[in-house]
Amino acid sequence: GIKVTFRPENAQTVGDEYRSLFRSSSTSSKVFQIVDVTAEIARDYVTEVPTPEPCAESIDEVVTTLTSPPLQDFPPKAILDLPSPVFPLPEITSSHSLGVDFLHFPGSTFLSPHFSDSTFEDGIFVPGSQYQELHVELRSKLMDTARSTVPSRVQSCVPSRRASVDATAEALQMLHDGPVIGITDIDEESRRLAQLSPAQEYVLWQNYISEVAPWLDKFDINRHFELVLPIWAKDVEHLKYSMLALSARQIELKERKLELATSLALYQHAIHLLSPALAQRTTVVLASSVVLCVLEMLSCSPKAWRRHLDGCAALIQALGITGICGGAEQAIFWCFARMDVCGGLISLEQTLIPMSKWIGGGALAEDVRLLQAKDNCDTKANHIEYLLGRVVELLCRFGRWEQRHQDPNFVYTHKQYVSHWLELFDHIETWHRNRPQELKPILVIPAEHSDPPSTFPTVMYPNCPAISGNQLYHTAALLMLKHKPASLHLSTKPRSMLWHARQVCAISMSNSNHACWSNATQPIWIAGQLMSHASEHRAILELYERMEREMGWATKWRAKDLLDHWGDLQS
Repeated sequence: GIKVTFRPENAQTVGDEYRSLFRSSSTSSKVFQIVDVTAEIARDYVTEVPTPEPCAESIDEVVTTLTSPPLQDFPPKAILDLPSPVFPLPEITSSHSLGVDFLHFPGSTFLSPHFSDSTFEDGIFVPGSQYQELHVELRSKLMDTARSTVPSRVQSCVPSRRASVDATAEALQMLHDGPVIGITDIDEESRRLAQLSPAQEYVLWQNYISEVAPWLDKFDINRHFELVLPIWAKDVEHLKYSMLALSARQIELKERKLELATSLALYQHAIHLLSPALAQRTTVVLASSVVLCVLEMLSCSPKAWRRHLDGCAALIQALGITGICGGAEQAIFWCFARMDVCGGLISLEQTLIPMSKWIGGGALAEDVRLLQAKDNCDTKANHIEYLLGRVVELLCRFGRWEQRHQDPNFVYTHKQYVSHWLELFDHIETWHRNRPQELKPILVIPAEHSDPPSTFPTVMYPNCPAISGNQLYHTAALLMLKHKPASLHLSTKPRSMLWHARQVCAISMSNSNHACWSNATQPIWIAGQLMSHASEHRAILELYERMEREMGWATKWRAKDLLDHWGDLQS
């Protein structure tokens, strides 16, 4: 049946044309009219392409509309924006028009695969809400930018303030006839939507630096999101407001605030500033896009992740960025790649960026060779993230999860699956055997030797790449063993699936690092399915509850899934 959800932010969808809804209940009229607003509520949610907005006849008319009150009096209904032309996305007939091959298989595009469900509840991105409309606008413009035939992106890493103003002026010139005037006034009025006091901005920056940036830098020893992006943000406002919006949203979630005005105002202003800059196709534009993508990951339904990821996936591919390109671009790539793999594990679908495009070698063996050539701690952690992505690809392509996720044009034999499985499993085990000292535990206490006795062993690691990297290794090994060809007999007997599963849980329980916890929800769910004792169940559920309480990162949905999976075993 149809699920109806009533939320405060939906109230703005009731316009003046439905004034009859506000009539006094004391009226004596016995005639009622039921208005069908299904089409309005469902707009953009199924097609995910926004309807073109009518443009103002002059720029002065636009300026007069931007008279919103300060943030403290901020109602969702008061959020206004410059009208922008949004057109239906054209059908792609050839991916080579961009000079980049986006295809996994013939006939596919770089949009979310058609298997993704677009009908379930999507967190705060409910149909008709301001968040949903802004998401659709951003996604549409990212897609348009990725599909654009405009020459390659500007080489300079950070555009100047003058360049941002020029881009805004150029975009407005396309929207309106006549000379462009009052750019500064428009910027000032738009900024009022996201106005912050110095004290408020201080709190948001402090939270970003201490809490949010480490999530994004978890495998980056150069800490680009903490040390580099804030410096760029001093000169590039769309990046500044993207980062502040993410910080505000994380605080709202952690403190369980129902009022979304602060993050929503910052989110809208960031999109307002970013939209005309997308055509520049610079690194800082991509940085803002990925930061906003992280905000959406925090706020949407986890099962809708792919619909919030595919815009950035398209842009990254259009810009030709890979996991070994170096510098800030490499850091941004891996920040996105971790979300991409997690989304694939949730939806049981291949990554949005094809694995053959991650490193540049194309084939598994060549990609591994290129990764091994980078002999540092963070690349080793990225290496196992890549291998986990390959596991997702293998299980999807060979139909080892759900048959609906198997490509109908891909014909394979059992012998081919065995060959691919052996090659990939060997690379995974080789990674574990050859990991450097920085990625090995500094303390291991068996569960039975703990004082008091513990349900899981204690496995302590010295840094983020070690914590999360080893957890990803155990997740990859567990999935591979679960889908090992029945006829295959390995010369060296591997560790059991249960051992790997207990290591996954032990790592998160022994290392209360928030950056690594943000990457652990799905591995714990995969491992938790193998647990059968009530004490193990309690420990996992308590861990999930602590993660959401301390970070604001949604975990209850996976705790509920585990309870359903365990059934009678949980008592």
